[in-house]
Amino acid sequence: MIEYDISDFIFRKFVKLVYTKAGIHLTDSKKALLKSRTSKILRERNIQNYKAYLSIIENDTSGKELRDFINLISTNTTHFFREKKHFDFMKELAHGGLWRNARDIRIWCAASSTGEEPYSIAMTMAELFDLNQTKVEIIATDIDTNVLEKARRGVFSLDNINISDTLLRKYFKKGKGKAAGFVKVRQELAQILNFKYLNLIEDYKLKGEFDIIFCRNVFIYFDNRTKENIVRRMLKFVKKGGYLFIGHSESLNSLNHDYKYVMPATYQKI
Repeated sequence: MIEYDISDFIFRKFVKLVYTKAGIHLTDSKKALLKSRTSKILRERNIQNYKAYLSIIENDTSGKELRDFINLISTNTTHFFREKKHFDFMKELAHGGLWRNARDIRIWCAASSTGEEPYSIAMTMAELFDLNQTKVEIIATDIDTNVLEKARRGVFSLDNINISDTLLRKYFKKGKGKAAGFVKVRQELAQILNFKYLNLIEDYKLKGEFDIIFCRNVFIYFDNRTKENIVRRMLKFVKKGGYLFIGHSESLNSLNHDYKYVMPATYQKI
């Protein structure tokens, strides 16, 4: 088996490419990760070295090579109802404040990954509201086109689904035959979600404002300059009195922003 090495010079070229096109800051420690996730592509396509692979990406006018590369190096760690406090906070909003007497609710999940987070949001809303009486729309976006496709399918292994039996029966259908051991999100829940490709450092091709934006465990991949730019741009899409949720290991403390701190990882547009 061919073993590919990548020089520091070429690695820095990849670092610049990823930062310029996706805003993701790859540190020197990510060199091994880049190699492990891309070396298979070089072998399968008989690409001579990483310099040649970089040239292929840069010269592809369709953008497919870049998208495929970003897909390979993206990290997509997620699970249902991750960081539960935000979902508990949403229940508080339903009983007063932002969502008291609400008839139209919009939420943007800005890093949907394989779908666990947006479907957790959807289940929470379905438990809180009668979806025949309250219009709920959830826009779920990601830069990784592979995980977006998986999320759209809404199929999950029973071995990896960590929700109560009650929610499982209510919102998922169990597979049979070849699909045994898997579940699929029921259509009545899936219909309130809309999955779209979106790069957070490019134009946000979204319409209207949102009650809540989930942008959790994303800022850890950006430097402060990129974080500030994203936070400022997202503010335009939050309703007055609406909220921005970030990951519990993240903070906006070191950034210039116009949000009101509510509690850890929770900010409000005032």
